[in-house]
Amino acid sequence: MEEHTTAGAPTPHDIHELIAAQRQQQADKEAGGIPALRRLVEVAQKNSGQSRHIRRFLLGLYNAHAWPFELNRLRNLDASLQADALAVLQMDMTARREVHLYIEDGDGLWREWWYREEAFDADNETEG
Repeated sequence: MEEHTTAGAPTPHDIHELIAAQRQQQADKEAGGIPALRRLVEVAQKNSGQSRHIRRFLLGLYNAHAWPFELNRLRNLDASLQADALAVLQMDMTARREVHLYIEDGDGLWREWWYREEAFDADNETEG
């Protein structure tokens, strides 16, 4: 049976190939992004300046309205952490799920960081 398409319109086969290519691209992004996310989460749980910047980055991916991320914070990270942050950002741009759902007990971790960063901000507002 002959397929009838209008000039330039994709065929069902074209659409299937496009979807398959997009799925492969996302799988490739996750292959690099998930290990990078795990490394960032490990650092975010510590108490250093880099940890704060990473927490803010991850909170910004989680809820950009509540946690806008200042790009200058990336300059305060080691090169390997910068690369991890960019890999996670790339993965998150077309993610199959929200960033915190890639991590075991991600809800709890992100909630903890939310409260921790709010408390830090409140402490710094009263000092200023």
